[in-house]
Amino acid sequence: MKQTGKIAEKAQQILGAAKTKVNKYWVAVGVFLLLLLFFNENTLFKNISYHHQIEQLKAEIIFYTAEKEAYLKKLETLNSDKETLEKIAREQYRMVKPDEELFIIQE
Repeated sequence: MKQTGKIAEKAQQILGAAKTKVNKYWVAVGVFLLLLLFFNENTLFKNISYHHQIEQLKAEIIFYTAEKEAYLKKLETLNSDKETLEKIAREQYRMVKPDEELFIIQE
């Protein structure tokens, strides 16, 4: 009888130590966090990837806004200055006045 009592006592001690080491609520919280971070539709890795894409798109917005401003200034210059417009038309598009001839010299 004493032998079974000692075994029962030992089992209670082992179970008590196991309960204090790992609480079932902490296990549930850990599993829940793992599910949220790695096995969810919006995982941590996707969020990091989305953040990098957002930063890249912001940089593109800044670049294209600056480029748009440059083109608007060029358009304003062309609309206001007829000499610049004529120079670009002659050099880039090889346009001539009705009484002129165009000679292209290749080097």
